[in-house]
Amino acid sequence: MEGFTEHLEANDWKDSAAIVGLIRFFEFSGISYNRTEIFNEDGYGFGQEYREGFDILKFNAEEITEERLTEFIESYFYDEMHHCSVEEVLSRSEWSEKEIEFVNKKMTANTVMKKVFARQKFDGTNKETILDLIQNNRSMIVKETYRNKTNLYRNFCNENVFQHPAGDTVRLRGYYVDFAKKGKSVSYRHDTRLFRSSDSAYYDFIPFAFSIGRESFFINDNYSIEQLYHTNKMLREKCEAQKQKSGPGSPDIRKVLFENIIYAADFIDFDVEIIKKDIEKPYFETFFLRKDSIDIFREIKKYDIFCWTIRRGERTVSIQENVTDAISNLQLMDGLIEFLLREDVQEGSGRYVGLIRRIVDLNALIRRKVYDGGENMNKGMRSAYAGAENAVKVLTSRNQKNKINSYRAKLLSALVFNDHNRFSEILLSLSNFTDVYFPFAYDLFEDFEANKEVAYTFVNNFNDYPREKAEEETKDE
Repeated sequence: MEGFTEHLEANDWKDSAAIVGLIRFFEFSGISYNRTEIFNEDGYGFGQEYREGFDILKFNAEEITEERLTEFIESYFYDEMHHCSVEEVLSRSEWSEKEIEFVNKKMTANTVMKKVFARQKFDGTNKETILDLIQNNRSMIVKETYRNKTNLYRNFCNENVFQHPAGDTVRLRGYYVDFAKKGKSVSYRHDTRLFRSSDSAYYDFIPFAFSIGRESFFINDNYSIEQLYHTNKMLREKCEAQKQKSGPGSPDIRKVLFENIIYAADFIDFDVEIIKKDIEKPYFETFFLRKDSIDIFREIKKYDIFCWTIRRGERTVSIQENVTDAISNLQLMDGLIEFLLREDVQEGSGRYVGLIRRIVDLNALIRRKVYDGGENMNKGMRSAYAGAENAVKVLTSRNQKNKINSYRAKLLSALVFNDHNRFSEILLSLSNFTDVYFPFAYDLFEDFEANKEVAYTFVNNFNDYPREKAEEETKDE
């Protein structure tokens, strides 16, 4: 590694994220770095011949200076820095009462700002004093804000080890252990000599690799460092574009991530590891996005229909989170569908009809991918949709709308309690009562579980809502 003092290899997601963060720092600061790949004669193993490649990032540690790091943090997280907002307002020559109030609020926004401006209050005449205090304390303000802000360093790492050399345990949330106090309890047979952990001072750069929001994501497609950097650069650019489009506030990072999986083939198109850090959880979560999952995402014609949050008392259900997690893990969404059907029955508004239909369609795709079957599912679902419409027309023409709600509640109850026989009995009773033939019923009689989406489709569309409204709710465009 001639000419460079340090190297970092993308062995796992932690090193990969540190590499992306470091490259962003190097690019901003104009620092030279290189990428290499280790080869021996066979192309494998631990040969020490270095050739130009992708697996190792080489750089000079001494070029990571305090001044450069401060400038990078301030620029990269500009919108998170309270003093930058103050400087922006004070760049003008006159201020309204609201602007003066805004500046004073920012001057007490966190501990370090309170410390710097302890004896100051902006009154419209002391602009230079405020700006001088910021300039003289800039490095401390930037680093302390970055270190302690709950959506920045503190969200990802133990804030007490920022800029410390490599320690006994990894500094990341969920990995860190106070070794002096708990070293024995986490060691094999309480022997601290047998404890193994690999921290790195360069893990301080991990937050720069993640998208920043309530949910933060890092895509670990480390086929090569070039690919790794390119993919996460695209995610950041799209997040920034979404932020500009939606205005103030954090963009919906999950929406940006999965929309681009749906619409951009060059964004991600193979099995890949995605690391998620929820600001409310003290640990990282990992899920593998398989090619099968990506194929299902790309069947979605309109992603916005899933961007719902339903609140019932203390319970909050994020439809988007449930749907994307289920597709990512190739898990069926029976519970979510039944929850929405119950909500629809209770409200009687019909506002969930289109949403349920889209989720049922995705559920059918997952069932085909996982269980390698259901070739006739779409035909059965179309038949169930038509059968529900015909039965509703008959009951409406007889002025028996009360029967619609009664039968629908019974069918839903049988679904929720997984009573397939009861569901079939009610369906037969409804067919006899309305004289409407339900050809899809034979699929349910033969294998109910494999054709459950047919049952969901029937219950979802067996309602007395205005048909124009129900149709509008189910449109893709």
